[in-house]
Amino acid sequence: MRLRVAMAENIKLRVSPEEKRALRAAARQRGLSLSDFIRNLASQVTGMAA
Repeated sequence: MRLRVAMAENIKLRVSPEEKRALRAAARQRGLSLSDFIRNLASQVTGMAA
């Protein structure tokens, strides 16, 4: 039995420039890069869905 679902190496999102600025600001507040912030969000969402 597999305990952990594999996550795609590259997550691609299409967002507007305004949304991207907001994501970058949220990432910066948490001391993360935009990529790390999105990976963390994806992990949290998949954890809630499980």
